[in-house]
Amino acid sequence: MFGHARHVLHVWDYHHGQATRVVVAGCPPLPGRTMAEKQAYLAEHYDNLRALVCREPRGHRNMLGAFVTDPVTPGSHAGVIFIHPDGYFDACGDSTFSVAVALVESGLVPREIEDGDLTLRLDTVLGVVPVRVTLGSGRVRAVTMESGRTFALGQASLQAEAFGNLAVELAWGGLLYAFVPAAALGIALHPLDDPTTRQQLLDAGTALWQAARRQLRADIPGIEQGRPVDLVTIFEDVDAHGQPLPPNATTPPAGARVANFYAPQTMGRTPSGTGTAAHVALLTTKGQLPLGTPYYHESPLGLRFTARAIAAGDDGVVSEISTMSYCMGIGTLVLRDDDPFPAGFTL
Repeated sequence: MFGHARHVLHVWDYHHGQATRVVVAGCPPLPGRTMAEKQAYLAEHYDNLRALVCREPRGHRNMLGAFVTDPVTPGSHAGVIFIHPDGYFDACGDSTFSVAVALVESGLVPREIEDGDLTLRLDTVLGVVPVRVTLGSGRVRAVTMESGRTFALGQASLQAEAFGNLAVELAWGGLLYAFVPAAALGIALHPLDDPTTRQQLLDAGTALWQAARRQLRADIPGIEQGRPVDLVTIFEDVDAHGQPLPPNATTPPAGARVANFYAPQTMGRTPSGTGTAAHVALLTTKGQLPLGTPYYHESPLGLRFTARAIAAGDDGVVSEISTMSYCMGIGTLVLRDDDPFPAGFTL
């Protein structure tokens, strides 16, 4: 069966609206003293495996992924390298949720209890990420990620064709986000089942993301200097019932409806874990979200991530973000030595 195979990868597919393909076996060993070195080795020697996992014909333009590796930090349960069709993420909340649930549901991390919380430590390029998996009657019921240090990075001016000069706010949640109010664009975030609304949103997000990538950079304290924007988030503030707040509302928002863009004509299906953490940092730093106060992000599909800031100081804001991720498939990917698309393709 595999006589002409160059690589055979064993994968578990999870989703919470956004698909994550978790590669658990078949990747050649990735040497490295740090997770960054492991990621660099994968990128240099086996980047086609990253691409074929996420791209067509095995994946699609919105497929996220993660390679599970041996950790390098003592006490960690697993190392994780986050991937997407065009490259690598140093952090990814969506894939973190899926990997943590997969490790527990598969038994790779034993379920020592039937009810209560298991705490996992995932080793990533940005450091160890604590993740709490909540069990009820032996089943995984929820997963909660601790964000690590996140930062509000101030306002910036973004010049975008068709929208003119826009005031945006920058924040770091493991990736660098530029937040743009939907009201400033004159577009709607829903209903997505309306083709006109959907295409307007995709066109606006693409234009803003491309402009932000060209124009906006920020220094991430203690992490990186001059980093370009990773994602653009178009958002509208909402109350606890999901109703939009007027621009002059005096009541603090209970959450935000968001659309996240990280590639042309590509919109995230979920509220984004790193994006939620970045927004929490922004609001907490501005004094609009006290420690411990519940907050949520809702995607255009109606999916919610709940969050709360648990610590704040000069060294940043730390938050917790919760959701649930669901297994949707277990499979084996085969790359034959005569495959005409060894790195897949994107159309």
